[in-house]
Amino acid sequence: MIHSRKRGERQLAQPTTGRPNNVFEQTIARLLRAIRLGQYLVGDKLPAERELAADLGVSRATLRQALGELHTAGIVEVRRGRYGGTFVTALPSAEAGGGVDPTELSDALAFRRILECAAARITAGRELGADERSRLRAAEAACAAERDSTSAEHFRALDSRFHLCIAELTGIPSLVQAAATTRDRVNAYLNQIPFIHTNITHACAQHHELMEAILKGDPETAEALAAQHAEGTEELLRGFLELQSE
Repeated sequence: MIHSRKRGERQLAQPTTGRPNNVFEQTIARLLRAIRLGQYLVGDKLPAERELAADLGVSRATLRQALGELHTAGIVEVRRGRYGGTFVTALPSAEAGGGVDPTELSDALAFRRILECAAARITAGRELGADERSRLRAAEAACAAERDSTSAEHFRALDSRFHLCIAELTGIPSLVQAAATTRDRVNAYLNQIPFIHTNITHACAQHHELMEAILKGDPETAEALAAQHAEGTEELLRGFLELQSE
């Protein structure tokens, strides 16, 4: 087994620009990049939890969540006993990301962010009727009710319905069509990475905040929340599919 570098020689990939609410997704992405770049090789034991959390600049609770999801994905494993610890067992690019065109994915992610931020801002700036407000609440509630779902396809269908509901409430048919097409493109990439339940919990919380900003008629907050929500997805996709953050 090739041992990892000494602590003084190792520097984890720096975090991308993002918002605090996406720290979990950023942590996963940084761990994946560190493994992919050879900072931790297959067979290496990761640093102690306290040390690794400090290196990443995150809480130990966030680190445990991230390592738990990477364990589920088969990238690390926990061994008990005197010589135990958390060990790297596979490269994150071993199965995911084969055949991904980085330019096409970047295009899909950028266009998705533009469309969903615009939709959130426009809808929040409209005077929504009672039926429209009820539609948005129902779409958010349906998605939240499936936060513990084991079916990635089912959750993503409801997730898409929520975002398309916001697009529909703009009253701009061309925006709705573009949002639907782009959402389908992004979902195709999401289907290539593990279903991260902690990310789903974060996403549902962000949905609720976004819905509340729209219902309160706060366009600036709605747009900022839509951007924050999109960034969480981008972190995971770039981490698992081997793309560098812009």
